[in-house]
Amino acid sequence: MIIMKCFKCKGTMISKNTNYILDLDGSIIIIKNVPSLVCDQCGEVFYENDVMKRIEKIVGLFKNTLTEIAIVNYDDKVA
Repeated sequence: MIIMKCFKCKGTMISKNTNYILDLDGSIIIIKNVPSLVCDQCGEVFYENDVMKRIEKIVGLFKNTLTEIAIVNYDDKVA
């Protein structure tokens, strides 16, 4: 098992689901339950490449249809 260290403080990164929040030209996109790595010392959040690609797809689907706010679960079949 590989233990990843935080880029900021060198603390231990722990697998955890977080919320990804994006302010896009005055509209808010909230993606809930996103798999991430969170530092146990400073709280820095890191997303792996495959997770970021899925986040980008989800944002792409919603950015043209937003009114003010969109909330989506990461595990939903939107991307």
